[in-house]
Amino acid sequence: MVKYFMIGIILFILISGCDKVADKPVRYTHGEAAYVETTAGKEEQIMDIRESAKAGSWYEGEPKALKREIGKYLSNVKLDDEVKSLRPFSLIVPHAGHQYSGQCAAYGYSLIKDKPFKKVIIIGPSHYVGFRGVSVSKATHYQTPLGLVEIDTSACETLLGNKQLFSYQKAADSEEHSLEIQLPFLQSVLSGYKIVPLIVGEIENYSQTASAINRIIDDKTLLIISSDFTHYGESFGYVPFRDNLKDNIKKLDDGAITEIINISPEGFHRYINSTGATICGYKPILLLLHLLKKEGITSKGVLLNYYTSGDLTGDYRHSVSYASICFILQEVDNIKDKLDETEQKTLLALSRETIRLYLKSQKTPKVDDKKLTSRLLEKRGVFVTLKKHGHLRGCIGSIFEPKPLYEGVIEQTINSAVKDWRFSPVTLDEEKELNIEISVLSPMRKVKGPEEIVVGEHGVYLIKGNASAVFLPQVAPEQGWTREEMLNHLSEKAGLPKDAWRKDAEFLVFTAQVFSE
Repeated sequence: MVKYFMIGIILFILISGCDKVADKPVRYTHGEAAYVETTAGKEEQIMDIRESAKAGSWYEGEPKALKREIGKYLSNVKLDDEVKSLRPFSLIVPHAGHQYSGQCAAYGYSLIKDKPFKKVIIIGPSHYVGFRGVSVSKATHYQTPLGLVEIDTSACETLLGNKQLFSYQKAADSEEHSLEIQLPFLQSVLSGYKIVPLIVGEIENYSQTASAINRIIDDKTLLIISSDFTHYGESFGYVPFRDNLKDNIKKLDDGAITEIINISPEGFHRYINSTGATICGYKPILLLLHLLKKEGITSKGVLLNYYTSGDLTGDYRHSVSYASICFILQEVDNIKDKLDETEQKTLLALSRETIRLYLKSQKTPKVDDKKLTSRLLEKRGVFVTLKKHGHLRGCIGSIFEPKPLYEGVIEQTINSAVKDWRFSPVTLDEEKELNIEISVLSPMRKVKGPEEIVVGEHGVYLIKGNASAVFLPQVAPEQGWTREEMLNHLSEKAGLPKDAWRKDAEFLVFTAQVFSE
């Protein structure tokens, strides 16, 4: 009787927080929303809670013990001041039991402590149920011993509106640990946020899925990718080697991590296929890499921490690897690492040599990259503009799939000279009359609307439906355009009516370091 009396008291306390609700039982179970009857006689949804499935087994089930556990892991993090200053856009963190992977995860979560994130998209693999696409939660809250975590139901509904890519898979959500295991860390380092829980099944088109997710991302959004790395051993059905287990496992993981921090979805996919590496969250990771590559959001990844369960237990015959990786969101409005005068002259000379050699013999210059500076080896977006007597003669560049800067200059010089469809190919006789201008781009970021575009400072990439077009920052000032005039011309360049930018268009902005001969 005491047990039922206490349950009644708890329900009364919960219900009394609502606005004049009737005295009737309220159900708080995942999959069946809780309702109460208001004084107006209408039924309103109160909460649909996805209850904890792993508390007390995969991590501490008692609140005080859980707080102590998370606090211990965070206090043990050792990072240098430069890494501590990073501003993460996304984290890859492990999802094994906290006693195994908690310390590794803490390295990632330590970087976001008290940061002003308002939306956290958590993407994990499905361990228990197979399905197509991505499962989006229909609950209103997730529960852990530390309390309730509110779900951004509006963002979830937006994704669920795309029925080809997203759905709700109750069986996958109810037991999946890859999302839940992250929540106690989030509850310990952030406040005032909502989550978007996504479980990945079989994805047919990563690019489309990444673009759909990007639509719910703003400048207060954090992406968390939940994944362990190599699962080695007979019990996992993966024994690619039997000697030097510790070193070979690390070598295997290093190969995957290299492709990840270089933001190479193609390279990561090839690596998984060629090695069979048992990275349980490889699909969520691949989805993230497509998003970063396609949208041009970040510059690179940084490995924060790595170890294996074998390092903890001494048994590498049954070992799971854990890595904590962050991805940096660069400030697009300030290119901090600009090319110096010597580097600029190197690229201009390389572009000039490329035109001459290609027009004479269809060959390109041979470059000893060991003699180049680190900035000239960075993967950066670049445009090459050719002018003749002050008039445009060709301009082509690369934004979303950057190559090392010197390679990009060679490629875009050739494209501008002979592949710009607006002009006839440049001839060798014209070469001496050409002036070369190079624009080295910053990473892109999405802005909420055209009012955030600064004419003369921002280059603009406009997207509407399947149509898109780009202007470099210097275009509008050279033409004397206002922001509205620039966007009118940009819409027309994309093959759209000139006022198409006013509704349902997306805008990415960037800056450029521009130099010429």
